[in-house]
Amino acid sequence: MGFKADTSFLRFLSMGAIGVRQTMHQLEGLGFKPIELERYCASNKIWSTKVKRLRLPDLMCVKTGLRLEVRAKSDLKIRMSDAPNNPDRVWDAGLQDDDLAAFIACFDNGNGFFTPADEASFFRIGDLRATVDQSKLGPPKSASEGAERDRTWPASIPKRDGHVLEVTEQRIACEMFANDEQAARKQSYPLKGKIPYVSAGDVFKAGSCFISGAPSSMADLSAYVNQSYDPFAALTSDNAVDRYAASKSLPYRDDPRANAISALEQLIGTEEEQRIKLEAAGSATALGSALGQDTISEFIWGAEAIHEMRMEAVLILTELGDGGFTRDLLKAIAAHPDFAQNEVRQAAVWGLGKAGLKSYDDLLPYIADAEENMALHAIAGFDENTPQNVIDDLVGMLIGGDTRISSAASETLRIISNQNVLTSLMQAYDAHADKRGWILATLGRMSPDLVRAELQGHEALALLEPMLLCAPGSNWLSSEQMTTDISFLLKQNIS
Repeated sequence: MGFKADTSFLRFLSMGAIGVRQTMHQLEGLGFKPIELERYCASNKIWSTKVKRLRLPDLMCVKTGLRLEVRAKSDLKIRMSDAPNNPDRVWDAGLQDDDLAAFIACFDNGNGFFTPADEASFFRIGDLRATVDQSKLGPPKSASEGAERDRTWPASIPKRDGHVLEVTEQRIACEMFANDEQAARKQSYPLKGKIPYVSAGDVFKAGSCFISGAPSSMADLSAYVNQSYDPFAALTSDNAVDRYAASKSLPYRDDPRANAISALEQLIGTEEEQRIKLEAAGSATALGSALGQDTISEFIWGAEAIHEMRMEAVLILTELGDGGFTRDLLKAIAAHPDFAQNEVRQAAVWGLGKAGLKSYDDLLPYIADAEENMALHAIAGFDENTPQNVIDDLVGMLIGGDTRISSAASETLRIISNQNVLTSLMQAYDAHADKRGWILATLGRMSPDLVRAELQGHEALALLEPMLLCAPGSNWLSSEQMTTDISFLLKQNIS
């Protein structure tokens, strides 16, 4: 599992996921039907198991076949990661000329989160390839990222909102709008060989768009939206990425179900690349194929099953939703003794929770699991949508379990923190005068505003007030960021 990963990596991953989601939203508004092609590119969940997937673009449109790489940047640039000495990791590995690269700015909002720009900017991979000699390679990144380096193409990105006054062969003349700190002023951007992407009268936003760059043009998405995609033809392509993309697209399209199942089952029977075979099995299962179910089961239970592919199979099950087969299989994986101390168990329980099937009652046996990582994934699998019957079970565990169970139930109820939790806890408080300790401890770590509003006039509120003063978010030192910072500072104790 990834809880011990560097928080800076999680922050970077979160920015990427936010950028992907905003780009998908933008594409949907233009008439595309995008899906994740690269699994988990729109998520910031960290797994220790590294599944060696095909080199895939992040997104594809299942209507047009358009494929896109998405790069979210806190400092917008035309920039791609490159490992020039590794053919599998060069900046354009697995990409075709008509694939697009989407660059989207993400702004730090100061609370550890990012706000994406309204729109991404798009470039054809072919246009980036044609101007790669104008790009520059940066220094090697951290050792954990191997020999990867940033490859950056020349571009101009305004740092203030404004509009274009004039475009000549030498420069782009702009007026920068006034803001709270600066007056309006004129500014010119020398082209120096770059191509202008704007015209007189165009308005631009600070830090979120390109007004010029080395590539010959930005991609015109209207030229792609009416394209027609034939996944059935792509299933027989010599190109592995084409076959993978076609396999993944079929459950999201409106093709005749029988035709889609037949084509996927045929591919399952002939495909030698295991990742494509597994993806075809997942899509076939989504469409109701028994062969698809059997194939996924073999990837999990087979005597020669590979751990990384088993993990990928569990992630696919998480995406399929709750159809009896999916739930039963995830429950069996989570409970199976052969997977003890194996991240596959954690992935299965994660898939049963908020990130997948939302089968919250199936998480209850694991919130105090002997494997801490398993217990943490089960606890984190709950959210405010947890139903009343499960909340009631958790309250019963809170007041009737041993210390390990009670503490796990308390943390789970704190995470859920909806109105039903408050009501159930107060009912238990009134009914069990001898078991109020854990009830108060749980209420004291919930939202002070919510607790005070609900308990107005109740005797328990006076007992809770000292705890509510230190509840998460109640004072400047109780925020998650401050708690992390002071813990980090206190570890600097060797002098």
